[in-house]
Amino acid sequence: MTEATMPMGLKTSVCRNVPVMPASDIEWQKNHKQHVQRLGSAWESLISSAHLDAVVIYSGLEARKYSRDDQFWPAALTPHFLHWIPYEETPALLVIRPGSVPKLYGLAHTSFWDSPGPACELWDRGSFDIEMVDDFASVKFPGRVAFIGDDLSIAQSLGIPADQCNRDDLLSKADLFRTLKSDYEVINLVKANNIAAIGHGQLKSMFESGDYSELELHHAYLSATSQTDFTVPYGNIVAMGSNCGVLHHVHYDRKKNHGDTSLLVDAGARVLGYASDITRTWVRGRGEAASAFRGLVRAVDEVQRDLVKLVSVGKPYEDLHNQAHELLAGVLISAGIVKCSVEAAVKGGVTRSFFPHGLGHSLGIQVHDVGMRLRKPSSDNPYLRNTSVLAAGHVVTIEPGIYFIPKLMQELMAGPMSNMVHSSLVKALMPFGGVRIEDDILATDLGPVNLSAGCSHE
Repeated sequence: MTEATMPMGLKTSVCRNVPVMPASDIEWQKNHKQHVQRLGSAWESLISSAHLDAVVIYSGLEARKYSRDDQFWPAALTPHFLHWIPYEETPALLVIRPGSVPKLYGLAHTSFWDSPGPACELWDRGSFDIEMVDDFASVKFPGRVAFIGDDLSIAQSLGIPADQCNRDDLLSKADLFRTLKSDYEVINLVKANNIAAIGHGQLKSMFESGDYSELELHHAYLSATSQTDFTVPYGNIVAMGSNCGVLHHVHYDRKKNHGDTSLLVDAGARVLGYASDITRTWVRGRGEAASAFRGLVRAVDEVQRDLVKLVSVGKPYEDLHNQAHELLAGVLISAGIVKCSVEAAVKGGVTRSFFPHGLGHSLGIQVHDVGMRLRKPSSDNPYLRNTSVLAAGHVVTIEPGIYFIPKLMQELMAGPMSNMVHSSLVKALMPFGGVRIEDDILATDLGPVNLSAGCSHE
């Protein structure tokens, strides 16, 4: 992101290093107050440049599971609403009007079927003018007003025209606001990482000491981190053996896994709407294949640490991704899996068979957060979610991996580079699925800060 593309009001990041974790609710509230003031300046510039009088952001749509059913998914807060305020007690409208305190209209809770959402004391209520109403339709907004939210029936009831709903010009600029984290956002991310580390430590201990199924380990993670399947930031990936090669494995095996095997856990936590995203891989057993795979895990871990050190302000993220392929090529060659030079392995597409996804993504309110895929990546990197130039305040994941995915291995063995691959070794390692190591990294003017440092790599 260049200075020219940064949104007005957020030309430099408030966050240049990790702020001290608040010791009290009052300190959390102070951080949130500063965050709201920072956002207010940016949004005032955006609203004025869009020739608007106000922007209304709806808290979030409670979606039906099926149109001809009466079951609903739990409501998810609209990210741009959550960027301002972690309010989930009732459905709400947030009104941003230049020169005025942000106004929150909460819908009075009257249902006897359920209870209001949990109240939270870690945000500054004094930064908002809060009013409870019986019906959103009774709220009037004079002037030219735009609406952000998925439930367009709310906008219609407010008299906001369709062409002022979810305007691309507003959303794309507001997405950029979310890329540069304030101190309030960073402390939420640090806390989310610390919680996730507890879950990862619990699963590592269980894996090393006994036989468990993927489902049992998943439930153990939820218990250790005090989360439910609906409150985790994304579906936990808890994979054993060959399932470690399924990049988004969520169909947990119910059978206990015995003997030499691997465990890949990709799981996080959420604090005031902000997500952590950590992956660890472990292996157990003393057989020849298990020993070879253990060496691969250690080598990928070293590559991941080296890539974290390369995170720096002004560096294009895609350059990091390309460097990951070069480093992973060296691992594949050293392990005897690939029999060619680093240059040949990368240019010939061999590394992309073993490492098919992008190096990582932006992280924040959404796990794959917005605002940092400002252009398409090169044709070699179709799945790369981040093509930005790193700036102080960016939070990104660094998650290299090596996988033995049957379809990709079959294509590689049938392709022009087949003679460059040790097929028998690949076959021996297939039952272990793959390895991925992932941390959440804050870019600062003083260098990279690993927010996942509390989660052991060993």
